[in-house]
Amino acid sequence: MITVTALTVGACALWLPDRAPALLGAGGEATSAPAGVQEYSGGQQVTVVPTMSADRDLIGNATGTVTADWSGEGLTSGRRAYRVNDRMVVALATASPLYRDLKANDTGDDVRALNDELNRLGYRSSPGSNRYTWRTVQGVGQLMKDNGNKSDGSLALADTLWIPSPQVAIGSWTASQGLSVTAGSSVGSIGGTIVKLAIKNGQPSDRDRTITVLGQSGTLPAGATEVTDAGFCAKVAATPEFTGMPKDALSAGFDATVTLPEPIRVLRVPSGAVFGIDGQSGCIVPASSKGTSGGRGSDDPVRVTIIGGELGASLVSPTDASGASIDPSSITRVTIGRALDGLSCGR
Repeated sequence: MITVTALTVGACALWLPDRAPALLGAGGEATSAPAGVQEYSGGQQVTVVPTMSADRDLIGNATGTVTADWSGEGLTSGRRAYRVNDRMVVALATASPLYRDLKANDTGDDVRALNDELNRLGYRSSPGSNRYTWRTVQGVGQLMKDNGNKSDGSLALADTLWIPSPQVAIGSWTASQGLSVTAGSSVGSIGGTIVKLAIKNGQPSDRDRTITVLGQSGTLPAGATEVTDAGFCAKVAATPEFTGMPKDALSAGFDATVTLPEPIRVLRVPSGAVFGIDGQSGCIVPASSKGTSGGRGSDDPVRVTIIGGELGASLVSPTDASGASIDPSSITRVTIGRALDGLSCGR
């Protein structure tokens, strides 16, 4: 026999929940997130592409027979390049080419260039002066003696070979031992040298940075993505890695690193906290700890310079209305999400 139990509507109602469980309710939207402080060195791997000058001839100033030749490993300013008859020919990388014999009390831009190069080489001279002083006489005399020439301190043009940079690699050379040379004629040629190093797809920074290329370090100026410093470019061009690089590989560029000279303290915020971005500038809105679940935050927008980014975070340097730096540790939370809608960076 089957027994049927009837339940009233009221009894059934006892088993039905009158509202959805709180666990199933819609979650609140986060409108702020923590911010932190970290040290940032700006280390970045980049590719640099060189701009090369045209090949050029080296013009000799001596006439006679080449009795010795030291050009095989390239030419270095202040050192002998080859010997004509019984006189050493010394390479000199003066700022302007030498074109005449020089002696005490001569004046001119060529004398200034000689004084400056003697000083760079460590010899006595009068750097910055356009006069061939007694100190210049002493410096030239010692330079020539160090290279095997007798000298009374005057400079004979025939004893010099002008080169465009402190060190150059030889592309071709005709002043080989046993051959005759004539003043005013080419004794060889050098390949083009680096006149500029540009960072491929580089982004400028508002700070000077250190760039290291093939073991040589120099300064990448603020706001720039290329280096044109002749001294630095010459050092890179003189490295064995560069001189041994095939010419057809230069257009692809080669590896370099960029860092800040000294690490700086920056504010680390979620990328979405930065708005009103214009180049490297933008804004954030600091948020109070009690305003973590609603509202627009506790403060007005703060200008920031975007220093870098990593793993979904932006590294920024905050400043006040006058442009003075704000201590990053004074900002512990920032506004994010729709709480930023409608805000202006105030530029």
